[in-house]
Amino acid sequence: MNYTDYLSQISTLAVVPTTDPNFLIILPQAINYAQLRMQRDIDFLSTQVYDSTSYTTTSGNNLVTIPTAAFITLQTIQVNNNGVNYPLTPVAKEYIQSVYNSVASSGVPSVFAVYGGDSATTGNTSQYILLGPYPNASYSLTLTGTVHSNPLGGLPSIASVNTINTQATITFSSAHGLTTGNTVYLGNFSSLSYNGSYAVSVVNSTVIQITLGGLYGNPTSIGYAANGNNANFISTYLPDMLIAASMIYIGGYQRNFSSTGADQQMPVNWEQQYQTLLKGAMVEEYRKKFQSSAWGSQSPSPIATPPRG
Repeated sequence: MNYTDYLSQISTLAVVPTTDPNFLIILPQAINYAQLRMQRDIDFLSTQVYDSTSYTTTSGNNLVTIPTAAFITLQTIQVNNNGVNYPLTPVAKEYIQSVYNSVASSGVPSVFAVYGGDSATTGNTSQYILLGPYPNASYSLTLTGTVHSNPLGGLPSIASVNTINTQATITFSSAHGLTTGNTVYLGNFSSLSYNGSYAVSVVNSTVIQITLGGLYGNPTSIGYAANGNNANFISTYLPDMLIAASMIYIGGYQRNFSSTGADQQMPVNWEQQYQTLLKGAMVEEYRKKFQSSAWGSQSPSPIATPPRG
């Protein structure tokens, strides 16, 4: 299911035209709500990644700084010593501060602890990893952890917009991944006349052009573009859950969370459906990671649960 499929199904279930401007404004957040909730409920194997090139230790310094955005949850750290990777054991930071409290006992790190965020941005930019013992040389590290899947149809932030007559040229902050003919939604622009859906013409990897409905001039503030026609892991393999989770959010948009709403049972029913789908999806992820019954990859069976003798 790509974004166009998603838009069609959500608008049909919500009984809202696909061109309704208010509906299109909240749709990106409906996608965020659904995907972020699913990724907090399920530890997806597809979102576990590793980085073996970005991080090294510094001799005499027991802190390693990693960007907060690098991992949602850090899982493992390996240290490369003479071409061999050795896993570090996670421990409490108090253990490292007590046992490896001096550079005098430096060596190859064997343990690590998550230490906290940077003070300047209260963890918005960086987080620190504490190593023990103090490194006695520069060692390359391999970090594994989880990330969040790219949002369905999500696009980078807009760096600039320039218009000539009815043609607007939009430059993104990074590669957009669009192809000519995809549809994007522009929002939070001033003037409001820019807000709406447009077919795009790709100039290069970071620049697109759209045709406006009138001579608007250059916008006075930069907004956002969302919802290219791409798909992601969740929309491809769990489209049923994505729809159910999205409709819970859409129930709020339609004022149906209230006991006086037009259909106050709408979000409740979609929540029940989401919880039903969640059970099966969690089992499937456990099977992928050989964490099902008896540490296997088969569907759980109450009869076969005890280990074989």
